[in-house]
Amino acid sequence: MKLLRPLINRLSLSSFRSRILVIALLPALFTEFGLVAYFTAQTLASDLPGQAEMGGASGQIAAFKRDTLIHAMLVMLAAMGLTGALAWRLSRRLSGQLRHVGSVVERLARNDLHVRTQLAPDGELGALAADVDRMADTLKMHRNELEIRVREATADLAAKMDMAERANHAKSRFFAAASHDLRQPLHALTLFVAALKERSQQPETQNLVDNIEASTATMEQLFNALLDISRLDAGTIETHPVHFRLHDLLLDLDKQFGALATEKGLRLRFRPCDVTLYSDPLLIERILVNLISNAIRYTDDGGILVACRRRGRMLRLSVIDTGRGIPPDQQESVFQEFVQLHNPARDRNKGLGLGLAIVSRLGRLLGHRVELRSLPGHGSVFSIDVPLGDAQMIKAHTAAALPGFIPDDALVLLVDDESAILRGMAELFDNWHIDLVTAHSADEAVQWLDSIGRVPDVIVSDYRLPDDNDGIEVITRLRQKYGPDIPAILVTGDTAPDTILRISQAGFPLLHKPLRPAKLRALLTHLVQQARSAAMG
Repeated sequence: MKLLRPLINRLSLSSFRSRILVIALLPALFTEFGLVAYFTAQTLASDLPGQAEMGGASGQIAAFKRDTLIHAMLVMLAAMGLTGALAWRLSRRLSGQLRHVGSVVERLARNDLHVRTQLAPDGELGALAADVDRMADTLKMHRNELEIRVREATADLAAKMDMAERANHAKSRFFAAASHDLRQPLHALTLFVAALKERSQQPETQNLVDNIEASTATMEQLFNALLDISRLDAGTIETHPVHFRLHDLLLDLDKQFGALATEKGLRLRFRPCDVTLYSDPLLIERILVNLISNAIRYTDDGGILVACRRRGRMLRLSVIDTGRGIPPDQQESVFQEFVQLHNPARDRNKGLGLGLAIVSRLGRLLGHRVELRSLPGHGSVFSIDVPLGDAQMIKAHTAAALPGFIPDDALVLLVDDESAILRGMAELFDNWHIDLVTAHSADEAVQWLDSIGRVPDVIVSDYRLPDDNDGIEVITRLRQKYGPDIPAILVTGDTAPDTILRISQAGFPLLHKPLRPAKLRALLTHLVQQARSAAMG
């Protein structure tokens, strides 16, 4: 050990290489020590032959040599055992530290950036552990920076979305207010025109009335487009899928648009397609009406083809035109509100740019894919995929024909705060020979009804009324006084989503201003007939 001590003192045992060197030298040093002892004994034995002969001590010399050899072998065995023990202990400690560093790296890979090796930075293994810790610090710093950037980007996006949503709500409120205020005089104008048309007999006057009626019809279409957007935004449009024949729908569309296309010098064709579909036929018709009217509006030469093609369990309905086409970079924007590519002068005869926005929203509502393919200068193809139906599931609707008049003894109550509308309705009902009581409020209605001692057969009320009342409250109050089963109709020019939703939840039939006199008369006839049939049992 005296020979090893200077060497051990000169070596740094904290170094991995130093530990390995000491373990490697121990067997050599102990082996050298044993061999030196053995050969020393051998030399001493060879130097004493005379003494052995004279003293007869040859046996003692042999025993000395044997003992020396045994001691040398024991020393070498001890050295080997000590070396193995030291190597095992050192390898166990080193392997444990390596496993620990490996587990730290594995946790870092699982995004646990708070873990550290917690090893002293001495030697090669310590340097490795320090590098791992520095890597973890760097990863944590980068992740923190990334989280800050993500939070900032998320906050910025949320702010922009909130701004866009508030702008959309403001737009809806503006359209609702503007639509209601503009619908009121238009509604009155429609009533006066209808009354004038029924009274007019002279051709010149009739032609003038027809022109006025056409102008009001155009304005009505614009307002109805705004109404459709509001109803879709409010979520008040419900789908009622049924099995129906496409052929019947296409025939109706041909009758509706054939003359319009011919007047513009276009050819409107419908490819024969006698299949059954499963969807909401009214909404499908609304989609096709918008697509066909758009195609006629923006096609100057050629024609429009309405075609169909099977695609598995779906039928692709396509409206193909030979119009101007749509550039690829604008094919998404045309489905947005108020976007018109070929109407720089904002000609109102070409609509407001809401038709395709309505098509897109109705497609999403129905769960039907809407697709556009177009090439500038070569026309456009608008398509919608509709599920195929089962012809055997089509139900025959045999509704009884309603008479085209209201019984002579029927009484209609009209509540509206606009005097012009009340006068227009009075003129119209006078032409129809229907008794009408008009009132500006529920209190005035009660006074008139009590004065004549009659109960109305139908209540027609405007939705928006003064003094914080609305049509629902007026109808409820009048029903409480005169009978809970009196049929009622709500009329409104309001397009606010909240208003439309509330009216829909109330369950009353709803007519939108400017209403069509023929539609009002048909609904009144139906309600009166239905109520009297129920009363008769």
